Amino acid sequence: MGEEAPTVQNWRLLIVACVLGLAVMIVYNLHISRIKAGMDQEKVTAFRYDRDIDAGETLKNDDLVRVQIPKNFADQVGRLLGEEDKDSLGVGRKVKRDVSKDEFAMMGHFTTVMTGGPADGLRKDMVQITIAVDSKNSVGKVLRIGNHVNILGMLPARKNRDGYELYRIIEWLRVVAIGGQTNRQDSSGSGRGTAQLGVRNFNTITVEVKRKDPDVSIQWNNLQTHLQGSAIIEICPSRYLPKKGTDGVIAAELKEYTTKAATVSAHGGGYDE
Repeated sequence: MGEEAPTVQNWRLLIVACVLGLAVMIVYNLHISRIKAGMDQEKVTAFRYDRDIDAGETLKNDDLVRVQIPKNFADQVGRLLGEEDKDSLGVGRKVKRDVSKDEFAMMGHFTTVMTGGPADGLRKDMVQITIAVDSKNSVGKVLRIGNHVNILGMLPARKNRDGYELYRIIEWLRVVAIGGQTNRQDSSGSGRGTAQLGVRNFNTITVEVKRKDPDVSIQWNNLQTHLQGSAIIEICPSRYLPKKGTDGVIAAELKEYTTKAATVSAHGGGYDE
């Protein structure tokens, strides 16, 4: 009978071990479920600084790292610099105070919108021009101030061919107004500008172009007289990097259309050079 006691004790230890193992499994599964629930939360885009930046420095696109965070966390942090605001209210503006690497970029970190509108931030070697776009093929409310676009259009076919062909005329132009509307705040000083929220229907956009070396404004004015109909626009991805030397200038292959404007003939048909 004395030999049965260790056997009973071993069974008790085995039962206790099984219970503990089951408890650990339950706790582990609950933990995993909570993690998955957090992963399933709605995410929003935010930005962290990729380096320490001193007050007064101008924010560059490369200074920001895009991250995805839960929306409820973003709401608790405050007015984070969002995807729609990065190019118009962040990049190109001066930082008000010292910020640290990995710190979230906040709307309040940057100088406010200037009262003179987009022209206040215009570089001395740039001008703004308005381009008529095909409203039937416009991108609707997708386009935002600060986006970069490519300009396409139908031009007379080259190489002794008849008719018109579609060309990508100019790449990587920064949009400063959509349908004449900018991101400036309303007269009360509160709220977002209409164009920042998106403009559904528009037939013009205002973009920045070089005014010399080459003077893209004059080149465009000459070229547009050869266009059949209005221009078509493509929105460039924010991380897209155009080939060096091709951004913001009219394609070299279209030079013949940039040096002289076409004039409509007296008979209303075709063009006379």
